[in-house]
Parts: sequence; C-alpha cells; structure tokens
Amino acid sequence: MEFVRLRYANNKLITSSLKEHQEVIEEYVEKKGMEYLGFIPVLFDATGKVMEMDLIFRNQQVESGSTK
Repeated sequence: MEFVRLRYANNKLITSSLKEHQEVIEEYVEKKGMEYLGFIPVLFDATGKVMEMDLIFRNQQVESGSTK
C-alpha cells in the first residue's frame, strides 16, 4: 500500500478547499497502475474541519492474498 498526504488550504471565513486530489488520484491510477482504496482524515482544526488526509493506493499487481 502507498499513502499520499494532502493538506487543505484553510480559509477561516469560508470552507477549506482541496483541488489537487483528483490530479493525484488520476496520476496514481492511470500512470502508475495503482488502485485507489479511499482516504483517512489525519488532522483536524479546532472546529473539526479536516485539514490533512491520506489518500490510500494499492499496487494492482499485488494479489489480494499477499502479506506485503
């Protein structure tokens, strides 16, 4: 598995925004042959807004029964 950390640009007046996630997912899936599995929020601000998350990818070549 591979994790890619993304950070939100925080704006205290409006919601946080993240734009590069689609580019990262496209790069890993189409160019690197990885499978996108989901995301994990890893950092929150004081109001509970997600500020950082890890995108999770798996190499499609690895069999699902592998212990790696």
